[in-house]
Amino acid sequence: MKKRIVYGVLIVVTLVFVLLFVFSNNNFKKFETLQEAIEKGIPYQVNNIVHTDKYEDVTIVMYTTNPEEPPIANYEALAVAFFKGSDEEGWQNIGHHGWTHYENDNMTVYLEPLRINDDKGNTLNEFYVVFGEVNNPEIEKIETSTQEDEKFNEAKIITANGNRYYFQIGREPIVRGLSKNGTVIDRQGG
Repeated sequence: MKKRIVYGVLIVVTLVFVLLFVFSNNNFKKFETLQEAIEKGIPYQVNNIVHTDKYEDVTIVMYTTNPEEPPIANYEALAVAFFKGSDEEGWQNIGHHGWTHYENDNMTVYLEPLRINDDKGNTLNEFYVVFGEVNNPEIEKIETSTQEDEKFNEAKIITANGNRYYFQIGREPIVRGLSKNGTVIDRQGG
């Protein structure tokens, strides 16, 4: 009998913590402006906003931050956040937070998915963002592609805060940096 009571209490306590965690998550809060959503809805300190883009009904914000979680990194990370809304209806952060990247002296590569489904399992949004920083001044152009496709697509090059970045919507994990004359300087992925 005591074991049942202990198990019952543990289950109730666990459910309370799960519900508190889920409903306290910033992804469920609405903010009046996009700027407020960026300041309060992203769980990391935003150093600089590098680029903002709209795809379908989602606003994508690319920003820099300093990793604070262990292991503490000695670099400035590049990340994206996904928002839906307007100043009239409010803004909501709909994505996850974190980053995985590949880097070398030439460039970094980040690939972040966004998958949002409604309560019935219908897909509302599903796409990827490929982005990174261009470190080698000889790289003039960035192109991306998939494993299955032999065609490369040119990514948007962005200059912000004295640095060069690239941004491409699509699940294209192969990224290559090209010189002015089209020579491949670096290729990552695939």
